[in-house]
Amino acid sequence: MLVAEKWVQGELYPSVNNTDKQITRGLLSDYTKKKQSVAALANKQTLTVQQKQIYQRDKELVENITLAFELIQDEEVKRIIEHRFFKSRRHKNTSIHFRNIMGERTIERRIDKGIESIADSLKLWGII
Repeated sequence: MLVAEKWVQGELYPSVNNTDKQITRGLLSDYTKKKQSVAALANKQTLTVQQKQIYQRDKELVENITLAFELIQDEEVKRIIEHRFFKSRRHKNTSIHFRNIMGERTIERRIDKGIESIADSLKLWGII
């Protein structure tokens, strides 16, 4: 599991940096695959020791990412993050889907804001 960095003295909560955002983007990119893996392993009758470890690790990660996603306050950001990462759409498809209501740069800002929000929660919980 990833290790949380030390908080800067005087901070109430740890601040999210670019590395945290990159880690979170990677976790979000793997989210659908991990969720499918958890579902498949949950349905399997017998698991090897390694499969049990992977199941527990990925199940916890999927639950934490899902919870962090649910905590996003801005509904527009939430819809874009859901479309991009939770429905496993490519960036280009997400841009095409939302371009009727906002520009490319606005979509980029919303994605960044969503990733930052999720990273903030994951960092606070000690996941990243």
